[in-house]
Amino acid sequence: MRRRTVVLGGAASAMLAAAGARAQQAGRQYRVGVLSPLSGLTAGPYMSAFRDELAKHGFVEGRNLAIESRSPLAGSQAALQAARELVALKPDALFASTTMLSQAAQAATDSVPVVFAWVGDPVHSRLVKNFAKPGGNITGVSNRYFELVAKRLEILREVLPKARRVAMMAAVLDGTGEEAMKFAQRAAEALGFQLVLIVAGTDWPSAIERAAKEGAQAVSLLFPFFAYGMRFTVTEFVRSVAERRIPAIFHDSETVEIGGLISYGTNLASDVRRAAVLLARVLRGEKPGDLAIEQASRFELAVNLKAAHAIGLKIPPSLLTRADRVIE
Repeated sequence: MRRRTVVLGGAASAMLAAAGARAQQAGRQYRVGVLSPLSGLTAGPYMSAFRDELAKHGFVEGRNLAIESRSPLAGSQAALQAARELVALKPDALFASTTMLSQAAQAATDSVPVVFAWVGDPVHSRLVKNFAKPGGNITGVSNRYFELVAKRLEILREVLPKARRVAMMAAVLDGTGEEAMKFAQRAAEALGFQLVLIVAGTDWPSAIERAAKEGAQAVSLLFPFFAYGMRFTVTEFVRSVAERRIPAIFHDSETVEIGGLISYGTNLASDVRRAAVLLARVLRGEKPGDLAIEQASRFELAVNLKAAHAIGLKIPPSLLTRADRVIE
């Protein structure tokens, strides 16, 4: 596996932590509520990144910071209930990941500051007024998701120059999904793809079977599994498409590392870290509505050559030379 990594030296990290600590009010205890679609071991890497970044800015769990987490099951009502539970604890701020959970946090309070991550288009989702001046009690990091829907189709065209039908899969199709499909449809027409929309519910193996019967020559997920609080289905999904020898493109390199073929998207842990920096600024007293929405500028392309070989697919050298991670 090849990795391109930037490592911050221990001395520099210590200096950042010390500077952040000096900025805090002496003796004050801070409380942050976290809304995440992930829990347990699955959430581990991202919560570690979240805690680590806050610690660099002087907010250390167990010392001057308490974190209360909720991981509601898929569904807007469950999300809203979880958000209200956190608001009732009177936190200094809320952190929410994914559009649905960010909308739940916003609906639950207009006074507690909210910082989000893993949100595609916060303006279209009506979370903020605009990117430069969000307004209200919310800010965060956009992963420019709609643009990436089209980019993944471009990558599929490069890998499968003769393919004609692509299955676009989603667990549910809400307003955000419909907007994402518009982006996908425009890209598909330009690339010569015919899209087949398949709404899976919770039965992904059956959805993959339907894709095969529809003659789909590739699969792209409209939203990542974690957006639905269903990350646990990834291994099953990867196995199912491999058994049917259908190439699939994913959103995150973690899926490629467990056997997925290709992924293209932002680094999820990096998105969380950037949001944690904004959260630290809010905890220091800045108003979230005055903090510009940050947009992802770095994207990762990952390729699993072992997975490609298993389904008899040759990855173009031009794609391999651009890849940030190649798993052999």
